Amino acid sequence: MSKEDDIRLDQKVRAAWMYYIAGLNQSEIASQLGTSRPVVQRLIAAAKEEGIVSIGLHHPVANCLDYAQLLQEKYRLLECNVVPAYGGEGTLDSVSFGCQQIMARYLRDAEAKVIGIGSGLTLKKTIHRIDFSSQNARCVALISAMNENGECNYYDDVPLLLARKIQAKYYQWPAPRYAQTTQEHAMWSGSRLYRNVSAVAENSDVIFVGIGALGTQSPIFKDGFIDQPQLAELTALGGVGEILGRFIDGDGEVLDCAINRRNTSYDIRRSDCPRIAAACGEDKRPAILAALKGGWINGLVTDEHSARWLLTR
Repeated sequence: MSKEDDIRLDQKVRAAWMYYIAGLNQSEIASQLGTSRPVVQRLIAAAKEEGIVSIGLHHPVANCLDYAQLLQEKYRLLECNVVPAYGGEGTLDSVSFGCQQIMARYLRDAEAKVIGIGSGLTLKKTIHRIDFSSQNARCVALISAMNENGECNYYDDVPLLLARKIQAKYYQWPAPRYAQTTQEHAMWSGSRLYRNVSAVAENSDVIFVGIGALGTQSPIFKDGFIDQPQLAELTALGGVGEILGRFIDGDGEVLDCAINRRNTSYDIRRSDCPRIAAACGEDKRPAILAALKGGWINGLVTDEHSARWLLTR
């Protein structure tokens, strides 16, 4: 079965679960899936004809929907989308599709709104799936992709890519990710431009971020933002991951270390809006849990294995 066939089957099962299990009407389901009521009617009818629906739902996606509901209750989430896990890159593709479903619901209308956006491969794959515009929106980067020498990493185009896709205005984060000294940090954060972009970020209507693991295979290490001695220090301090370049411990607390004090990115804990993370994989599970415990996020898109792991913590 191709990935597109997987996606179509996913939609049928989700529509059937919402209709038969959650008790939503077809208009509510259309809103949740970011589609029209006639499409929902066809999805439900197809699910019945193909034997997906009998007395219950007999498909792995139904388990994902159950996990999502349980995660929402356990961690008091505003949004949660759990997707099937596939081999290789399939799980990442699946999570990016699940994130696109939520993103479409928030952005696919004519209302003026501010979208705060982080970086990372999962968000980049999500944005590649977008096929609509939101011209009254404003996209604001919440983290810089630039190092102290002005060099940008591979993912630096994520916020710009979103702005281009939906034809929105774009605000770039006006500082390197880490200042060289505390004095330089004060200089960057005290500038008029930094304060102006921070004010836009503080007015975000929705925020989408990635969550990073901490290790030699993590992008923040491979892209040169931290070196081996810093990685060793962060690990010794109990670091389990990072969110927008801030390194956190297992409880989601910011590690007391020099590099965190020099981080210039926006602290999303200051925002009351939906703060949705898209992350998957065994290596990221401790960091996802820490982000939930620390109040960094109130929305999550992840894979079924990670969801089951989170439910046992």
